[in-house]
Amino acid sequence: MDTLLKNAFKMQIQSKEGFEFEEFIDELLLLKYGVDNYTPIRRIKDKGNDGTILSEQKILACYAPRKYSKADFETKVLGAKNKEGDFEKYQKNWKTEFPNWEIYVNHEVAPEQLTLIQGLDGNTSIKGIDQILMIIDELASNKKRKLASYLGIENFFIQDYIQDIINDLLNATGIEDNILHFDRKTLVPPQKKIELNFEQEDWDGMNSEMLLVMEEFNTIANILSGYEVDEINTLKRRIINDYNKLSGNFKERLYSLTEQYTREYGNLKDDEYGKCVKSLLLYMFEQCLIGKKTDKEQL
Repeated sequence: MDTLLKNAFKMQIQSKEGFEFEEFIDELLLLKYGVDNYTPIRRIKDKGNDGTILSEQKILACYAPRKYSKADFETKVLGAKNKEGDFEKYQKNWKTEFPNWEIYVNHEVAPEQLTLIQGLDGNTSIKGIDQILMIIDELASNKKRKLASYLGIENFFIQDYIQDIINDLLNATGIEDNILHFDRKTLVPPQKKIELNFEQEDWDGMNSEMLLVMEEFNTIANILSGYEVDEINTLKRRIINDYNKLSGNFKERLYSLTEQYTREYGNLKDDEYGKCVKSLLLYMFEQCLIGKKTDKEQL
């Protein structure tokens, strides 16, 4: 994950408290383990069980306060006068069948938290925000995107994809680059370029698709603004050269290059990745770098 996406996940997770955090952990672990290996548990009268990882014989606890307190954490785990802690409930109700116990927290693990958990009787462990982010990073891209949607940060996920695509294209090329310019004053509306490059029966479909991907053009422009001029030109030259190696009309080349890049750098089954690849290619198309140019653009 790039820094922006990682920070977006981190902020959203840290904002989850109480049952909301438990629900997030359920969503995360269902994606990681699947429905056959992870069982969510009801929120009340759970007998010290906030979730069960069947494949690891592990019972979970969750602690997500608005503000961390050492005393509150100890009460959560160990209990207090006339109040059972989560670990005592686990020992009483679950330990025989599930010998492993773990607690998830919505913040960085403090040294005293680690010491307390490691000192408990049994196979115990703790995971904080850093470990949770690592679990997310190891998810398949389609599952990671689903989690981003659950947290309402899909836009950051798309930005991460586009950033990865650009970096992969830059790392894969050894092309000697020439400076490539385009003059925005000479650009024409995308519809005219579509009519020049596509058969008439494809015009309506491509106009709709162009409108859809143009939503990502500002994202692409913002990402590219963070690169050096020579890197941007190398990226453009790579795409132009790969496009020119293909045969067929523009539509055939566009779809072939989209599939090629998705296969080489992503996953053909990941529709969102393919959409991001096509967005980048159509961004170059809109800049007149690939495809036929109108008379005005050729001047």
